[in-house]
Amino acid sequence: RPILKTKNAHIIYGKFDQLQQAEPFFAIIDAFNGYFDKVKKGGPEYIQRIKTAIFEAIGSEVGVLTNFFPRLCQVLGSPVADPVQVDSQQAQNRLKYLFKMMIGAIASPSSPLVLFLDDLQWADSSSLDLIEAVVTDSEIKCILFAGTYRSNEVNNAFPLTRFLADIAEKHISVIKIELENIGREAANDLISDAICKATLDSKMLADIVYRKTSGNVLFLTQFLQSLYAEGLFWFSLDTESWEWDYQGIETKTIPKNVINLLTERIVRLPVLTQHALNLLSCIGCACAESTLILFMNEIGQNNTEKSNDISERENNILLALEIAVAEGLVKKEGSLYVFVHDQIQSAAYSLNPEHQRGPLHLQIGNSILKNVPIGEMENVLFIAVDQLNRGTLSVNREDLKETIAQLNLRAGKKAMALAAFQSSASFFEAGISLLDEYCWDKMYELSLQLYGSYADAQFCIGHFDEVGQVTAVIIKHAKPLWDGLNAYSTLIKALGSQNKSRDAIEITCSILGELGEHIPSVLPDQNATREDLMRSIRLFAMMTDDQFLSLNNISDDKKTMSMKFLSHLAIYCFMAKINYVPFVFNRMLDLTLNYGVSKESCTALAMSSFLISDSDGDSRASYRIGELALLLVEKLEANEYISQVHANVYCARSWNEMRMTTKPLHHAYKRGMEIGDIQNAMLSAQYYCINRFLCGIELPTVEKEFRYFLKQMKEYEQITIHQSTLPFLQAVLNFMGASTNPVELTGEIIAQNTYIEACFDKHLMHVIVKVHVLCGWLAYMFGEYELASSIISRRREIENSMNKKIELYGVANFYDCLTHLALAHKTKDTALTTKISHDIEIMMKLARSAPCSNEHRILLIEAEMAFFTKEIDSAIGKYNAAIAAARVSGFIHEEALCYEKAGDLFLDQGNSRRAAYYYGLASELYCQWGAQGKVDHLHRQIPL
Repeated sequence: RPILKTKNAHIIYGKFDQLQQAEPFFAIIDAFNGYFDKVKKGGPEYIQRIKTAIFEAIGSEVGVLTNFFPRLCQVLGSPVADPVQVDSQQAQNRLKYLFKMMIGAIASPSSPLVLFLDDLQWADSSSLDLIEAVVTDSEIKCILFAGTYRSNEVNNAFPLTRFLADIAEKHISVIKIELENIGREAANDLISDAICKATLDSKMLADIVYRKTSGNVLFLTQFLQSLYAEGLFWFSLDTESWEWDYQGIETKTIPKNVINLLTERIVRLPVLTQHALNLLSCIGCACAESTLILFMNEIGQNNTEKSNDISERENNILLALEIAVAEGLVKKEGSLYVFVHDQIQSAAYSLNPEHQRGPLHLQIGNSILKNVPIGEMENVLFIAVDQLNRGTLSVNREDLKETIAQLNLRAGKKAMALAAFQSSASFFEAGISLLDEYCWDKMYELSLQLYGSYADAQFCIGHFDEVGQVTAVIIKHAKPLWDGLNAYSTLIKALGSQNKSRDAIEITCSILGELGEHIPSVLPDQNATREDLMRSIRLFAMMTDDQFLSLNNISDDKKTMSMKFLSHLAIYCFMAKINYVPFVFNRMLDLTLNYGVSKESCTALAMSSFLISDSDGDSRASYRIGELALLLVEKLEANEYISQVHANVYCARSWNEMRMTTKPLHHAYKRGMEIGDIQNAMLSAQYYCINRFLCGIELPTVEKEFRYFLKQMKEYEQITIHQSTLPFLQAVLNFMGASTNPVELTGEIIAQNTYIEACFDKHLMHVIVKVHVLCGWLAYMFGEYELASSIISRRREIENSMNKKIELYGVANFYDCLTHLALAHKTKDTALTTKISHDIEIMMKLARSAPCSNEHRILLIEAEMAFFTKEIDSAIGKYNAAIAAARVSGFIHEEALCYEKAGDLFLDQGNSRRAAYYYGLASELYCQWGAQGKVDHLHRQIPL
C-alpha cells in the first residue's frame, strides 16, 4: 500500500456474496461506484480530466456505462445520449469493449488502478467474463487486478473454475499466493502486538490460543473476543496491562469451528440485535439502510416488542445494529451495513432453522415490494425477486406464483439489458418453474415471454441444445405462427452458431414460405439470377437522393418479418449455398421497392454493392447503391447496422479508390466495437489492413497494424477472420526479408502447405485462392516467373470449381498479366501473350472506372507489351507515364516496380548507365516501402 500510495494509485474494492449472486455484476458495480464517488470529491479540475478521458475513449456510447454504473453520471454531469439498441450478443460484446476502454481511460502511468475483488468463489459468470476481458487485454497497461477466493469451496461447477482455466490457457502472468493458517510463532507475534506485551510475556497465552484455534486467524481473533466477553481476558487498571485467567482459558471448551464460536457470541447479544443480524444475513454480506427499513420493521413486529410508531421501530432496529457495530460484528460504510467477515454473516444466517428459511425469505421479498416507494422499484428489483425465489417452495397460491413469475420476467429482462445472460437465464428459469402444465392455456402471454426470453438468454450463453428444447416448446404451443417467429429466429441463429448452416437455411426457407416468400429448391441459371439482381440494383441506382428518401417505411407486418428472415438466409447462404446469395438480395431489394424501406434494406443495399463491385460488375451502380445504403442508415437511425454497412460499402469502393477507403474502414471498425458488432468490426479491420498493404503504405507500419488487429481477432474469438488474415501478414514479412524463402508463405506466421491443407479441410476455398494470389505476386516480384505461372494455373482451377473469381481489387489480374509477359519475354513464346487478353480487358475497364488505383497498372502492362514487341520508344514513354501515374496515386511499391521494369529494358538495350539510374530509384523506393527482402533480391540479381 505505501508503494501504491507514492504512485498515486487508486485502490477500489468490491466483494461478491453467496446470497447476492442473482444480482449481476454486484461487486464490480459496487467497486466502481465507490471509485466515482472518490472522483466526485476530487475537485473540478480532477473531475474534468476524468470526464474528458472517458468521453474521448468511449464517445457516443457512453450511455451504456452510465446505465451500468449509476454514479458515473455524477462525474459526467450533463445528460448523455441513449445508447444504440442492439441485439443481446452485441450488447455483451459492447459492454466488454466499453468497459475496457473506460479502464484504459482512467488508469494511467501517473494514476494506476488497483481493482481488488473479494470472494471470487461467489462471482457470477458475467462478472468473471468482464474481468477476463480486462486482464487478457495487453493494451491495458496500468491496472493491477487482485482477487481472493477459498479454494476449498470451489469445484468444477463454479464459474471461477472456468475463469482460472481460461486465464491459464491464455498465458496471463499470475502471482498466486496461498494463505494458510498462521504458525505458532506468528500467532504469538499477532497477540503480542494486540496486547502491547513482549513476545516472551505473551507466549503462554499465545500457546493456549494457538492450540485451540490451530492458527485460523478469524477463529483466533474471535476466540480472544469471546475470552474478553466471558471475563477470562481483561485489561487491568492497576497494572495498566492485559491479564488473563490461564487455568480458565485452558479448561474452556470451545466450539469445533469458527461458525459455532461466532454463533455463541451472537446469541449473547440483545434479542433485537440478534433479530436484526439474522434479517441482515438473509440479504447477504451487505445491505443499504434504505433497503433494510423496508422489511426489518414489518417482520420485526412478529418477533419483538410491537410498536405502533414507525419511526420508533426504525430507531429500535438501527440502534440494535449499532450494538453489532460496537461489538465488531458489523461495520457501517456510508449508508451500508456490512458484516465484518462473511463467516459472521454465515453464523447469523445459521440461527434460522432450515425449515424457516424459505418462508422468511418470502416474507422479506414481499415486504420489500410492499413498502418500496414509487419510482424506486428498479433499485431493489434483483434483491426482492431473489428473496421471493428463495421462498417459492412455501408458495401455494396460484395468483402469487403468477405474480412472482411476472417479477422474474421483469428481473430477467433487466439482467439481459445489462448483458448478464447467466443471471437473466436464472430469473427466466425461476419464472418458468412457477408455471404449471396448463400455463399456455391460462397464462399464454406470460408463458410465451418467459420461454422466449429464456431461449434468447441460453443462446447468448452458448447453450444451444437447451435453445433447441425450449424453442420446441414455444413452437408447439404458439397459437398463430406469428407468435413463434422470435423463437424460430433464435433457433436459426443457434443452428448457425453450431455450423449447421444447411439446417438453418432449411428452417428459414420454411418460415419464409409461410410468410408468402417462396424460395425455390433449385435456382434457375446463375447468370439469370445475377441479371435479375442487376436490374433491381439499377432501378435504385437511377433514383435521386430525394426520390430514394421519399420511399415509405415498410408497413406490412408480414413483409417486415420476411425482410428479417431473408437477412438470416443471406448470412447462412454465404456459408453453405453461395449461389443463392444474389437471389436472396434481389428479393430483399424487390420487397424494398414494392413495400417500403426497413433497417434490413440497409444491409441488402450494402451487400449488393459489394456483390457487383468486382471486375464483372457495374462499378457505377455499385458506388451509387452504396451511397443509398449510407443514406438509409442515417434516415432510419439504423446504427446497429452501421459497421456492417460501412464494411461492405467501403470494401466495394476499394475497387475504385483503395487508398481513400482506409479511413472509413477504420471508422467502421471503431463503430462496430462500440456497438458490439464484433464480426463486422473485425472484417472492417481486415479490409483496412489489406488495403493499406496493397496500396503501398510503409510495410513496418502495416506489419504493426496487422499484428494489433490479429491479436484482437484472436481475443474476440473471430477465428475464421483471424485465419484468413494471417497469409497477408506473412506476405508483408516476406517482402521485408523475414523469410528464408521469399516466394513461399512460410515463416513466423504460417507454414504455407500446412495452412492450405487446413483450409481445404474447412472448405475455405476463397482463402486458398487468396493465398495463391499472394504467392503468385511474390513469385513474380522475386523473379520466379515459371513458378508464378504454375501458381496462376492452380488458382484458376480452384476458381473454376468455385464458379467464382477472387481478384483482390484487380491485383490478381495485374500480376497475372505481368507474369505471362515476363515469361513470354524470357522464353520468346508469343503464345503466352494471348493468355492475358481477358485480363488486359479487365485492367482497361478498371483503369477507366478507377484510374486512381489502376491507370499506372495498365500503362505498365502496355509498356511491357511494347517492350516484348520491340517497340522501344513506345515502351519507354509508357514506363515513364506509368511511373508518373503511380507517384500521383501514392502506390510507392508499384512505382518502384515501374522503375525496375524500365531498368530491365535499358539493361536489355545495353544502356547500363540509364539502367543503373532506374534500378537505383527502384531500390530507393523499395527501401522506403520497407521491402528489404526485395531490395536485397534486386541487388543480387542486377550486376550494376
